[in-house]
Amino acid sequence: ENEEMLKGQPAPQAAIDYYIEGDMYMFDEFQTTCEMRRPKIENLYDVFVAIRDDEAAHVETMKALQTELDVASIHDGECEVDIF
Repeated sequence: ENEEMLKGQPAPQAAIDYYIEGDMYMFDEFQTTCEMRRPKIENLYDVFVAIRDDEAAHVETMKALQTELDVASIHDGECEVDIF
């Protein structure tokens, strides 16, 4: 309903700092997949999408931690991810 209006609004600096310019090490830790997540943040709509996707990833991580103790990290050599 408000998608177009949100797409017309700039992304807050806090979202740019977190998703684009921040320390991505912890962003990649404790994932349930070996997929590297780098959301595009071009407007306020993208921020809401990134937050939604983050929360969904947190749910999957919490489910995995309740049922198994093995979570993936691109930093432990277990995942084959092309960082650049």
